[in-house]
Amino acid sequence: MHKVLIGLNTYNDLPLLKESLPALEELRLNLPADVVILDTAWNDEVQDFIQTKFPNFTYLRHPDGNIGYGRSYTEMLGRFPGYKYFLAVTSDVLLDAAKVGLFVKRMEEDAAVAMCAGKCHHWDTLNHRKTNVIDSLGIVAEKRHHFYDKGHGEVDHGQYDDGLNDVFGISGAVFLIRVKAAPKPLFDPRMWMYKEDIDLSYRLRWLGEKIVIFPEVWAWHARSVSNKEGKGLEKLAKADQKKRDYARLHSYKNHFLLLKNNFTRRYGFRVVWAMLSYEVLKGVYMLFRHPKVFFGGLKTLLFTPARRSPRRVSAQKILSFFN
Repeated sequence: MHKVLIGLNTYNDLPLLKESLPALEELRLNLPADVVILDTAWNDEVQDFIQTKFPNFTYLRHPDGNIGYGRSYTEMLGRFPGYKYFLAVTSDVLLDAAKVGLFVKRMEEDAAVAMCAGKCHHWDTLNHRKTNVIDSLGIVAEKRHHFYDKGHGEVDHGQYDDGLNDVFGISGAVFLIRVKAAPKPLFDPRMWMYKEDIDLSYRLRWLGEKIVIFPEVWAWHARSVSNKEGKGLEKLAKADQKKRDYARLHSYKNHFLLLKNNFTRRYGFRVVWAMLSYEVLKGVYMLFRHPKVFFGGLKTLLFTPARRSPRRVSAQKILSFFN
């Protein structure tokens, strides 16, 4: 058995797979690693392409069909135990195979690192080119519990290199995690899509695990949902208008789940008040602009139980990762 398992979820995205899978084949041969692909769309064309062009990949279909992002990777990892590292990557990510190998080597040298990533830039699929525009340099967390990708939309001049490891967490588009350190389950299975990566990073922080962003560019991401407007309430509202309905609903519901899973009153009055004020303002906006989203979120808040992971560090330690 190899040390690394690579997992990829696909849903009707054959054009992306044609460009992203060759890097996984390179990793399979050179790391070496094993590759498993879970097709949640049951797409015969995708199945034929993978089994013809990449016969050494394990192709799977889940009996429940489209089980979403988080559950897909949780089940892939659970179905293939015994690996030391798990590389989770989405089909809309182009990887630099050499950088992945370098990061595995660094994790071998530093057993304290639980999860890592490198810089992720934007993949311009329309023009078939990699860019130097930042997609994510990690997830930034504000005390009011608004989360965003560091540097997103900016040209990368190395302006954030000195503060890469001040971030809260890592984007779910692509990350490398030490299986022994990973929470069980990897993702909250109730989070069908969106915010699972924040919840995972939060749970790792509560466990006191080390999360690292390396300064090398290792991936290019063709992000479909993003906020390029800014972080003020007015700009967040403007960004919200560009979201698709399903994305808005799942993002809003899952935000309440990650709060229920991870937030604590031990942060103190100021943080509690900042979070509550922010959620009330968001709630008023959703009630009048997107009432179905509001009531979907309210149902989650009132009736979905929290699943709180073990907590090995203090609330003040967790707050040190918040701006």
